[in-house]
Amino acid sequence: MAIESGNLVKQYTRRNRTFRAVDDVSISIPEGKIVVVSGSSGSGKSTLLNILSGMIRPDEGNVLIEGKDLAGLSVRERDMLRGKKIGIVPQVQSLIGGLTVRENIVLQGTFSGKKSESSSDDVRIYAELLGIEELLDVFPNSLSGGEMKRVAVARAITGDHEYIFADEPTGELDPENAGKIMDVLRSQADSGKGVLLITHDELVESRADILYSMAGGKVTPVMTNTGDVGDSHPPLPLKSQNDLLKGEHL
Repeated sequence: MAIESGNLVKQYTRRNRTFRAVDDVSISIPEGKIVVVSGSSGSGKSTLLNILSGMIRPDEGNVLIEGKDLAGLSVRERDMLRGKKIGIVPQVQSLIGGLTVRENIVLQGTFSGKKSESSSDDVRIYAELLGIEELLDVFPNSLSGGEMKRVAVARAITGDHEYIFADEPTGELDPENAGKIMDVLRSQADSGKGVLLITHDELVESRADILYSMAGGKVTPVMTNTGDVGDSHPPLPLKSQNDLLKGEHL
C-alpha cells in the first residue's frame, strides 16, 4: 500500500500576486521506503507535506491514502484518518507545555488506538535510541530546541502508524543526534512503514531510498534505491531496531 497523489496544485495570493506553492506535483510514499523531498526555504516542501497528510486541501489534484480519496472526506474524517495512519513531526515546536516528555509521547498512541501499556514500552525503547531517556519526566519548557525535536520524533513513531512524515527532522541538531534520528527513521522504514522527510540537510538526503528535489513548487526525481533515476547515492544498507539498541549504527 502507499499514499498516492496526482497533479497537486496549491495557490496562494500575496500582495495581489498569485503564485503556486505546489505546482502540478505527483508523488508516492510507498511502505518500507524513505522518501526525501529536498529544497531551499520557500520551495513548497512544507505545503506539500501538509497536503499529503490531509491538513490542507489542494486546489487541484487528489491524494489517496491506501486507496481512500481525501477529497471525499469531511475535515473530521480527514483528521481521524491522519491520526490513525500518519505520525507527524512538525517543523515548529508542538509539544504540550503542561505535560511531561513521557506524557507528550504516550499521548500520540491514543490517537492511533494503541494500548497505553504498549505505548509505555515503546517510549522506553525510543527514548533510549534517541538519547532522551533522562528527559522523560521533565516539562518542555526546560528542553533545548534539539531535545524538543527528538521528543517530537519519539512521539510520532510511538503511535505505530503506517506512515511517518517529518518536516526538517534534523533541524537544530548536531551530527551525532541527527544520525540517531536517521537511524530510528531507517528502522521504521525497514519495518514496513512509509517515511516522508522534508529537508535541506545532506545527511537526510544520503539516507533516502527515493530522493526528489523541489524548487518553485515543482518536484523533480533525483534518485531511487534501484539506481534507475540518476546515481547521486548508492543503495542504502538495512538495519533493525534491535541492531540499533546494540549500538550498531549506520
